[in-house]
Amino acid sequence: MQSTHHNAKPKINLWVYNHPAFGISDQVAFFVSAFEQNGYEVDVSDRPNNAALNVVIENFAPHTKRVLMEFCNENSARVAVIMTEHIDFVGWKILIHGDPLWSQNDYMQPTTQVTRLRNLIALQPYLKCFFVLGDLPELQNIDEMILDVEVHKIPFPTMPVVQIEGRPPDCDLLFTGVLTDYRQSFLTGLSAMGLVIQSPPGFVSHEKRDEMNEQSKLVLNIPQRRSWRWLSSMRILAALRCGRATVSLGTNDTCEMAKCTYQIDIEKEDWRELLRSYVGDWRGLYERAHADYTAMAVDFERRHPFPHDMVEYWAITDRLSGKATA
Repeated sequence: MQSTHHNAKPKINLWVYNHPAFGISDQVAFFVSAFEQNGYEVDVSDRPNNAALNVVIENFAPHTKRVLMEFCNENSARVAVIMTEHIDFVGWKILIHGDPLWSQNDYMQPTTQVTRLRNLIALQPYLKCFFVLGDLPELQNIDEMILDVEVHKIPFPTMPVVQIEGRPPDCDLLFTGVLTDYRQSFLTGLSAMGLVIQSPPGFVSHEKRDEMNEQSKLVLNIPQRRSWRWLSSMRILAALRCGRATVSLGTNDTCEMAKCTYQIDIEKEDWRELLRSYVGDWRGLYERAHADYTAMAVDFERRHPFPHDMVEYWAITDRLSGKATA
């Protein structure tokens, strides 16, 4: 639902100074699409703008935390933080990625987990709210750990249908995630099935990843480890933007994006045949996935309307009208 104050919407500045561009391109695309589709002007910049509402993406080191504090103090401003990691507070325990803090894994080192969390908590006085892009991460009870910071879900942006024409791609499956031991063993097994798989060794740019999506019939989602419960929503969305569906191996997630993802139970004997049949029907899989995404996005926005009132109130408390353009 659109706000009644169409012309007075505050400008939004997505301030991405604490991230390399390749690591956040999907979050940026989601955020910009969602806000622009709701009538906001959005800039993406590595500098803050004191004539806009500033939004940052979580992941703070001591230095980047200080930069944010200084800006907020000098401008009597607060920022919204887009949350990207699964941080929950359950039974008086802090969980990161579903495991207790300090758990050892080959996806994010314990010291990194703790540093990120400590810096986020230290920023509490400067935070207006947390934004979640869609429904993940869940952030269970995070308001009991970081007080007075509300969580607002940003509805999924609408996405046009991609016309898939021309010669079929040469590659069957693409995987572009960080290669953990679990993921690597999976990819080795899939190659042994005779499937043609692309998997770049390191991070690739947004443009290169999109190009690789278009050169593959399907995109793969493989969890970081066997116990990992969640789909990578942003990877699935990026694939849909390129006209590709995603097949997820060994997950049984019930998040919103699961409604437009093909999850395969690898405990079943015939899962390899199922995967092969999906590769054969990759065009049909995309068409169904896009229709399912569109229906899901409409339903999600009905249940979680865009937070226009909060944004409007934030512009008042940050006294935007009285500030000169930076």
